[in-house]
Amino acid sequence: MFLFPQKQEVIEIQEKLVDTFGGIHGLRDESALESALAAVENRLYYENINLATCAATYAYHLTQAHAFIDGNKRVAAAVAEIFLELNGAHLKATNNQLVALFLDIASSKLTRDEVEQIFNEWVNF
Repeated sequence: MFLFPQKQEVIEIQEKLVDTFGGIHGLRDESALESALAAVENRLYYENINLATCAATYAYHLTQAHAFIDGNKRVAAAVAEIFLELNGAHLKATNNQLVALFLDIASSKLTRDEVEQIFNEWVNF
């Protein structure tokens, strides 16, 4: 069974990222955050997805949800990476690759399936 980040932990991640890199603190839409977080566990339960696909689901849904006032892409990247680390894996991607990926997710240039393919290539167990 995987370890999943909890809502309060994700809110704290956003606070730390804003403190470190700038921006505006705060949650804009709590329901959107809860929905994005629930998407991973729902997919795991109903689709039996793997660890990399779980991380990709966090990346995609947290970016698309715009649950926070600021830092949604940063939060999505951090949560996806933390989720992998909690479960004994990590991403083998450069910072430039990650930035490009999350910008493409945010601008809807990538589908969730495409993000999953990328994560399945980048996750190192």
